[in-house]
Amino acid sequence: MPEGKRGAPTRDRILDEAFELFADRGFHAVSVRDIAAAAGIKDASLYNHFPGKQALFDAIIARELDRLRAMFQPKGVLFDVEDDPREYDPSDPRALERQVHESVRPFFEDASLRQLRRLLVISQFESEDAAQAYRLVFIERPLALQRSAFEHGMATGTLLRDDAARMALEFQGPVFLMLHAGMTWDEAKPKVSALLASFLRRYGAAGKAPAGAAAPSGSSEAADERGRS
Repeated sequence: MPEGKRGAPTRDRILDEAFELFADRGFHAVSVRDIAAAAGIKDASLYNHFPGKQALFDAIIARELDRLRAMFQPKGVLFDVEDDPREYDPSDPRALERQVHESVRPFFEDASLRQLRRLLVISQFESEDAAQAYRLVFIERPLALQRSAFEHGMATGTLLRDDAARMALEFQGPVFLMLHAGMTWDEAKPKVSALLASFLRRYGAAGKAPAGAAAPSGSSEAADERGRS
């Protein structure tokens, strides 16, 4: 066991080791004995902190969601549908681009989120709890937050009125595919910017993107603009 983990509180150490083992092997392939051994404690001692493996899994998901909330909310990044979406203002495309990047980048770069995705991807076919958590974190919650942001844009008149749920699918789908194609953030970032620029050009009020939403250089939109000039 690494020195840093040996000095961590026992409950946190158990969670850390369970998280790593679940992500490496899948939920059902790991036993309580495996987790206890990795944490350097006896099986009976683990039960003083958690009643079983399912409780460990639930605690890991709850901890990671709490960590994601703490990461997002100080930056005005949406985490719950009740959060204020005013930072996602299509009338300021550059600020909107920065906010979208802040919303998306952790899913590509944050080590714990990457580990959580690996855990849920490999466990979802043998655990309904893992499948539900996967849908919540990587599909349902992002779609709900995108819908909230689009509804805000429509309410403020900066986006054309349309079906916000369909718009969320249209925007989040490519981001989801980039993530699961194994792209790095350096690879995905210009594609996300191009997607946002294209989206604003299509759904910006009056049928065009607000001023400043130029397509990134090198994108197909930018090439079309040069061809028309």
